[in-house]
Amino acid sequence: MSSLATRRNLISAGVVVVAVAAIIALSVFLFRPADAAKGDPVEAGVPVALSAANVPADTRLGVVVTLGSGSGAAWKDAAQGAAVAAHRFTLSGTPIALSTADDRGTAEGARKAVEKLVSEGVAGIIVATDGEQVDGALEAAADAGVPVILPYYDGKIEAEGAAWRTAPTGAQVSKALAAALAGAKRPLLIDAGGGAPDSVDVDSSISFAPGADPEELAADVARRTGVAEPAKADGTPGRTPVADPADAILLSGNPTQQATVVHALQSAKVTVPLVLTPGATSPAFASGLAQAGGTVSGRLSTVGANAGDAAALRPDDSGRAMSGFLAGLRVLAQDKEAKNLTGDMAFSEVANAADSRSHDAVVALVRAVSTAGSNDPAKVAKALGTLKPGPADGIAGPALDFTRPDAMDGDPVVLHFSAQDLGLRPTATGDGATASWFARPSAD
Repeated sequence: MSSLATRRNLISAGVVVVAVAAIIALSVFLFRPADAAKGDPVEAGVPVALSAANVPADTRLGVVVTLGSGSGAAWKDAAQGAAVAAHRFTLSGTPIALSTADDRGTAEGARKAVEKLVSEGVAGIIVATDGEQVDGALEAAADAGVPVILPYYDGKIEAEGAAWRTAPTGAQVSKALAAALAGAKRPLLIDAGGGAPDSVDVDSSISFAPGADPEELAADVARRTGVAEPAKADGTPGRTPVADPADAILLSGNPTQQATVVHALQSAKVTVPLVLTPGATSPAFASGLAQAGGTVSGRLSTVGANAGDAAALRPDDSGRAMSGFLAGLRVLAQDKEAKNLTGDMAFSEVANAADSRSHDAVVALVRAVSTAGSNDPAKVAKALGTLKPGPADGIAGPALDFTRPDAMDGDPVVLHFSAQDLGLRPTATGDGATASWFARPSAD
């Protein structure tokens, strides 16, 4: 019975991968980028500019990022979606200025980053990072009475004040991970620094600390998943597989560690399904996997908001909204004067990592400023708490409901990894730039 169930799971996974690949291949034809045709970079009918009434001309928003290699740095390029949103409003005659501050990956740095932004008169702040330092940012923002949106953070929100999370909560993530592993009888957890997700049952676990030997880990995992170890260099036979091998792997850790482990497992020919925690949706994972020499595989999955580029293929308002974000991204990438959030490189160099989640955070704050008719932070916070923005408002990802602190409308979905290029972004210039996460086709 167990063998039959395993075969059914493998067949089901294969069907999903084939279906996703077919959709992506079709999209390359249907959504061919205009720069490939040497014409207007915006596809006909796609709304690039976003308009908003009653927005004061001096409106400024803040963005907190983590530069360097500290906790939360995996999202610094994803945060560039904020620049796309600001530019789209500017195109309609509603200039939105952005100020950026580095939290240096520490709580004290996060507090100072928020204080800097507050001193510059921001109406609201997007904390585009995750990690324990976020508490420092939330405390400083609450003290200053400035509203905060968290597009990537799934931890607990300790500080009282006007803070809204647009990412899935930790509880939602755990529930989705459990669902993603539902077909497995003996899942193995590889804890690469992320701990064991709550409410996710695993049959066994193994730890992988920073600096440990990934090849040694992979050899052990291979044996635990039914793959015989190869003979040693001196001819000594490798260890035989365990009697009841694991039939799936849950990998928990920061994106860089996840990329290191995935590459090692691929090299060791581990073929069981591999479910990653949501940090894998950051640009840092795809880049790290490519740099390590790993392969983008349909057997890799994670969970998260359906906020990837493939949402643009949906024949509805949400698909049109995502198309608008991507069209705006292409327009900004073609502007030779456009810079990234920190102003130290051309936007075109980070365009392939710019994320719709940070874009939507800016859109939401601008809608709140518009509703308030003011960029006073207290009035913006009050207005934001009444809003339920969706595709018609320019939200490219899932609709949002700011009448509650956890604002994402709906639950996270299973996402699959693919190297197929949808052709909706500028030509890739960096490692892993074309790799994307796609939601399971709804017809499955």
